[in-house]
Amino acid sequence: MDYLAIVKEKAQGKDLSVLGGSVKFVADDNIVFIDGVSGEITSDDNEATCTITTDSETMNGIIEGSSSPQAAFMTGKLKVAGDMSMALKVQSIIS
Repeated sequence: MDYLAIVKEKAQGKDLSVLGGSVKFVADDNIVFIDGVSGEITSDDNEATCTITTDSETMNGIIEGSSSPQAAFMTGKLKVAGDMSMALKVQSIIS
């Protein structure tokens, strides 16, 4: 699954500045970096205000809407490092 293309499509027309920083998704070998300041979404492995790490299966479920990010976090399938409030804000951008 091309996470970069999917996140770009879902974020199209949305105000990324609501994040107040940057969020990096790491799903196995895939990286999606959302820079709320510049409004860019790339596959760059930059330092982020919040890093969300999971596996591809869990990421697929979250993107498709069949899995809840909160449930994945509570069961340990999704890990958040950095600013937890940004992890909650990013859901409105990718859903």
